[in-house]
Amino acid sequence: MKRLLFVLVLLALVGGGYAWWEKSKTATPAGAPASVISVSTEPVKVAPMVDSVAAYGNLVSRRAVNVSPESPGVVREVLFTDGQTVSPGAPLVRMDSSIASAQLQSAQAQADTDMQNLRRIQSLARQGLDSTSSLEQAQARASASQADVKINERKLWQLTLRAPFGGKLGSRKVDVGAFVSGGETIVRLEDTSELQIEFRMPSEVAPRVKEGMPVRITLPGSDTALTGELNFIDPTVSTDTRSVLLRAVVANQGTTVRPGLFVRVALDLSVHQNALVVPVAAISSGLASAHVFVVDDKSVAHRVAVTLGLSDGEQVEVLSGLKAGQSVVTIGQFRLRDGDTVKVVPADVGQPTKGAT
Repeated sequence: MKRLLFVLVLLALVGGGYAWWEKSKTATPAGAPASVISVSTEPVKVAPMVDSVAAYGNLVSRRAVNVSPESPGVVREVLFTDGQTVSPGAPLVRMDSSIASAQLQSAQAQADTDMQNLRRIQSLARQGLDSTSSLEQAQARASASQADVKINERKLWQLTLRAPFGGKLGSRKVDVGAFVSGGETIVRLEDTSELQIEFRMPSEVAPRVKEGMPVRITLPGSDTALTGELNFIDPTVSTDTRSVLLRAVVANQGTTVRPGLFVRVALDLSVHQNALVVPVAAISSGLASAHVFVVDDKSVAHRVAVTLGLSDGEQVEVLSGLKAGQSVVTIGQFRLRDGDTVKVVPADVGQPTKGAT
């Protein structure tokens, strides 16, 4: 038993000595430079940060109308082409006007007759040869005839359908010779010089929004962007969604954006003009705090706790902990400990490695 115990102790001594010998072979010689960690850094910058909230919705024309006749009739002439841009008041369609023209001629003839009769009675009344009641009746008939002429002139004018405002036409729904009923759509006219979008924001935003606030509209997957302003705020908050309905109007310069597109709208609530910002990649977040690594002029990394503010997804505002011009680590910070020596390399060199000299 004693012999076995002696053998075990001897083996332990031999193994410990071997381990010490291996460690002494790889130990860093006195005076040799300590290993460093390659990192990439960016300076703390001063830049404006926008406090904005985003939502999605569909663009619609601010003005749109279906061009249709007021009364049934036959289409005699189409004066536009599909997709044509027209000015306000431009004639678009002429309906059959033969009956309306005949009615106007009849009304005009009756009006002429009644006016001649009025002049005759007025002449007799001045001579005392006709009564006052006859004169009043003749005046009433002449006025009624003139009104009937104006009514028929209006009916004839309505048979030529005109653009109520300038805009772009869609495709026509009927051809020449077609019978259309009153109110039936012949073509749709849309004014796309201005577009509007309705969207909803959380009720918490409602106290901070005001008419005239700027908005930015972008198409998902596209670089196309429009700017506009808020022009309507619903006075009530939806009890179902706890949100408020907003509407914005944007100018469609060059008419590059079409109604019906699904877009993202960002509402700018406020702007921090002189914010200290760092890349989002520089932030390391814990359960209750965030920190960055700052590299000093001696290439030593220091762990610094920071308080964060606004973020746009690429940059983040730092409210406390940093100063403008300091260098923060953006690549390699997860390998660092407070006080480590680092070597700053360009971000495009590749993944930083430990032990670079």
